[in-house]
Amino acid sequence: MKRGFIILSLLLLATSCERNSYATFSSKYKVFFSCETSVAPYNQLNTPGRFLSVRKTEGKLVITDSDGQKFEETLSEVKNSSFLMGLSGLIIGTPTFNNDNMSIWAYDLGCPECDAPTTRLKFDLKGTASCSKCNGAWNLNADGSCVNTDGKQHRPLYRYPTTFNNGIFTVSN
Repeated sequence: MKRGFIILSLLLLATSCERNSYATFSSKYKVFFSCETSVAPYNQLNTPGRFLSVRKTEGKLVITDSDGQKFEETLSEVKNSSFLMGLSGLIIGTPTFNNDNMSIWAYDLGCPECDAPTTRLKFDLKGTASCSKCNGAWNLNADGSCVNTDGKQHRPLYRYPTTFNNGIFTVSN
């Protein structure tokens, strides 16, 4: 009876704990970015299934939404020097699956398979990110895992830790 209770307790403990996905977060590339989610175009982050790419170029942020619409934001000298964009930039958004608390996730805009700053992913309204160089494809709405059917094993997307506090979304590692 005592042994059965211990086994049952361990099973309940194992199934009641939330899956810790911190091990899937990448620290290979340094990231620091923050934005206010009540301001356009970042207000799109409040909608499940919507993603934005954010990259830094020549003192500006270039933000592209799932529809391909581009926005530019001139950076102050302080923000330009403090924002770190990982390998190639960021893909940020609110996934529709495995996201009970509607948190905003952040992936690297660079292809994890090609692992080069110039190889950026493209993504669509369905939440699929793809690389034109290696033909890899990943699901942004699940966990950044590979969705290729070519039989090749591709690395998952680089994912970064995020926080959300008083309307300010931050990606940092």
